[in-house]
Amino acid sequence: MKRVRNGAIAVTTAVAAGLLAATPAQAAEPALYSVLINNNGLVHMGVGGSETATFPVVANVSPDIATIRGQIVTYGANFSDDLEEVPGSENNMVCVPIRQGTAQSCTGTAILDQRQMTNDLAGRALHLRITGYTKDNQPYVLQEGHATVSRLQKATRLAPADATPEPVRKGARLTVTGRLTAPDWGNLDASGHTRIVGYAGQSVYLTYAKYASAGAYTRIKTVTSGPDGALRTTVPATASGAWKWIYWGNTGAASTSSLPDTVTLYKVAKLTVNASPEPVKKGGKLTVTGRLTRATTDAATKFVGYGKQPVRLQFRKANGTYQTVKTVWTDARGYLRTTTKAKASGYWRWSYAGSSAVASVSATGDKVALK
Repeated sequence: MKRVRNGAIAVTTAVAAGLLAATPAQAAEPALYSVLINNNGLVHMGVGGSETATFPVVANVSPDIATIRGQIVTYGANFSDDLEEVPGSENNMVCVPIRQGTAQSCTGTAILDQRQMTNDLAGRALHLRITGYTKDNQPYVLQEGHATVSRLQKATRLAPADATPEPVRKGARLTVTGRLTAPDWGNLDASGHTRIVGYAGQSVYLTYAKYASAGAYTRIKTVTSGPDGALRTTVPATASGAWKWIYWGNTGAASTSSLPDTVTLYKVAKLTVNASPEPVKKGGKLTVTGRLTRATTDAATKFVGYGKQPVRLQFRKANGTYQTVKTVWTDARGYLRTTTKAKASGYWRWSYAGSSAVASVSATGDKVALK
């Protein structure tokens, strides 16, 4: 067997020194019947910023075994006997008889430390190699010899989605950003912790839901993470809702999702205007009316009067630009009414700057000529 990586043992009981170098057992033929590592689940390293992962290990062995020491290992290339030890911490495995003394079940808790790992271990299947002594004091070495569901993965993280601008006008473009990161095994910072780096070249889904708490998000598009794991894309804003990044992972990296960012659409507004009389004498009194309404939903199929809002009355000559004449407040039902002097021929309109919930809008100018 080739030399394994240096590191602590993942699962163990007290065993005499030099056990691995001992001669094979002569009087006993112990057997390893089955192995269950982390309940056949994936082992994610780096969850929540932790350097270690703790998970259960169960091995069914022959009844003549008295002591057991276990090592969590991964196979090398081509699943040969070139085992690489995944370092961890020491814990006891406790064995109890099962099946009327024909076997015994040994349980323990493995603790792996990513600071002792290298990136080539990501995606490897986890296995168990156990050593110990039989009840007649003969040493043995047993190892699980086939792949299991259990596999070692890097824990990934997606920064919270950030969608801007917010609120946004219906039909405008939203820019959504984020960042995908993963631990860089074998690369420690000055304090001895595993460095977290951008995870580039990964397909990440931008998803949408009407509500941030919705259980199901709809996939909108796929974005490839940049050199530093950066994510950036634009989408049309068609409705209020929550935007979230989702990464489904790969063999060596775990799936993850970001916190959502909820963006609200400005409600669509409408303005009407009517200036009378038309035509009007120069210097004569002109009455300007109108109404400000807003949509009740993003679909903008129903509108209601928008009361107590400041609206500017504006005027421009035929070849000029609009200038504000005065500000008038809508009544409770959104209606506008004011009088002004007609000094020149041109166009009159109402213009609303918008609020925190309703989009800005300007009425189409009403042309009034002098007579």
